[in-house]
Amino acid sequence: MQDALTKARDCSCWSGDAPYTSYEERRVGMDGDFGEVTVLRCKSCGRFWLKYLMEYEHLSAAGRWFLGSIRPEVARSLKASQAKRVLESLEWYYRGGSAFGGKVIRTSPGQLKYWLTPFPGSSG
Repeated sequence: MQDALTKARDCSCWSGDAPYTSYEERRVGMDGDFGEVTVLRCKSCGRFWLKYLMEYEHLSAAGRWFLGSIRPEVARSLKASQAKRVLESLEWYYRGGSAFGGKVIRTSPGQLKYWLTPFPGSSG
């Protein structure tokens, strides 16, 4: 069991910015705030990830996404309306996108509401 965990943690998906081709994806849908919810499964290690994408089209460089590792049973039963609550229940998750200058940042829970507040990001 430890070898499988070590292999999973050595996988590129743990960096938060593995290319989209590294994953199989299942689109869950859109939540009530127009956030796009997707469950990703790493093709290399099998780890499941919850991705939440929010774009504010009226603002420049304001797209943002959040990515957190989830258990297989959560991945199977997740509904779009639960995505933000699930992210906030994790020990940590990644955030990234143009709103954050294209950087991928490991983030502690309790901040999602703040990061979802519309603001234009930095341009560089």
